[in-house]
Amino acid sequence: MLRVAFLLIIAVLAALVSWQVISTDQGTVEITWFGTEITTSALFGLLVLVLAVAVALPLLRLLMFLMDAPGRLGKVSQRAKVRRGQEALALGLIAAEAGEFEEARRHADKAEDLIDEPRLALLLQARAAEVSGDTAAAERAYAGMLQNEDTEVLGRKGLMAAALKRGDRVAARAHAEAALKASKTATWPFQYAFDLAVQQGDWENAIETLDAGDKRKQIEDKVAKRRRAVLMSAQSQKLERERRPDKAAEMAQKAFRMAPAFAPAGAMAARLLVGEGKPERAAAILEEAWENGPHPALAHAYRDLAPGETREARAERMRAFAERRRDSRETKIILAELAMERGDWGGAQAALEDAYRENPSSRICILFAQVARGRGDENAARTWLAQAAAAPREADWSDLDPEGPAFLYDDNDWARLVYAFGDGGMLIHPRMERGGNDVLGPVMAMPTAVLTPPKPELRAERAPDDVAEEVEEIR
Repeated sequence: MLRVAFLLIIAVLAALVSWQVISTDQGTVEITWFGTEITTSALFGLLVLVLAVAVALPLLRLLMFLMDAPGRLGKVSQRAKVRRGQEALALGLIAAEAGEFEEARRHADKAEDLIDEPRLALLLQARAAEVSGDTAAAERAYAGMLQNEDTEVLGRKGLMAAALKRGDRVAARAHAEAALKASKTATWPFQYAFDLAVQQGDWENAIETLDAGDKRKQIEDKVAKRRRAVLMSAQSQKLERERRPDKAAEMAQKAFRMAPAFAPAGAMAARLLVGEGKPERAAAILEEAWENGPHPALAHAYRDLAPGETREARAERMRAFAERRRDSRETKIILAELAMERGDWGGAQAALEDAYRENPSSRICILFAQVARGRGDENAARTWLAQAAAAPREADWSDLDPEGPAFLYDDNDWARLVYAFGDGGMLIHPRMERGGNDVLGPVMAMPTAVLTPPKPELRAERAPDDVAEEVEEIR
């Protein structure tokens, strides 16, 4: 304001000087004040006026400053209070993370008194309570955050963690799903809501949650498709248990279309379609599934599509089916078994040698033993059986029940499969992992127990179960 007054004086003086130079009639000013008359030149009168204004401005500024002093002092005090509150908040968070429980609580109380910001105070209270093990106090603090839109998601996360800690998965899932609706960008609500739905076997809601995460680009597209295929297959099995075969078949076909390389979906869809009297459609699905990912269960299902056909017709149909993926190890095993069925031991051995080079497992060794017995070479058979006892096992799915569903998964198996196949593209073999039947059961892709027996003069091999028992004796 002093600067304004100074500039005003300079401007007026400059104007007066200009006026003095230009004007010849400078005029007069008469002032009457309480009976006193003052007469002066106009120039001097203006100069006095300007000086009066120049003096009045600083005085006015001083007056305004004095009038505003209490407010200024209050703001200074408030800023100091906020700084102390921020310091208390920082020290409280540091103490909480360092495990200094009482110190964290003390700073939390101090921060609450100093800062008019309940969000930060609630956060510090929650963290201090969590570190000290006071779950109830932490939940109260997190519950308080739900009242504010800015802290709702954080509050839900804290309440979910507390619910998981006490084993309440239902409440934890509810908080995760609520956070998923409240936030469009946070990734943890999708992950937890999906995982908890899968763990509880709620396949339908798991699919909906996966769709939400997929739309938000919170999961890779290929992983989402594989996970969705597993979830739809699990839902199909559930619908079948509920005696809703039409819906089950529809869901299984959707699962197969989502991931044609997922053998359980293809096998399940084909089986349900056969039940509906649609073997041609079932055959088309099995053939496409075999081309995308050969699996013994698919060979089982394809073999049984025409139960009344002759042995020769079935063998020819299976050969054409297997050779859709000539490069597959499972194809070589099926071709070896077909050769064994017709007594072509040389052809069987040639096919098995290719499979052996890829993976010399106990499964292949047992099949070699059967070929040796078919040729009447007991010494070679015993040698192969001894090698089978020491060879690595493989999840060959040879324990499949020819009279029942190929994939006898329960809810826990499906839950694990969501991640094993969904994330890594790998099938799990739950019965083998549980210690049940494994590769030392019937080792063939098409167990001989359900094949038409060959002519007596060609059948020199023993049943696979007998071979497995002999392997156990060697072990």
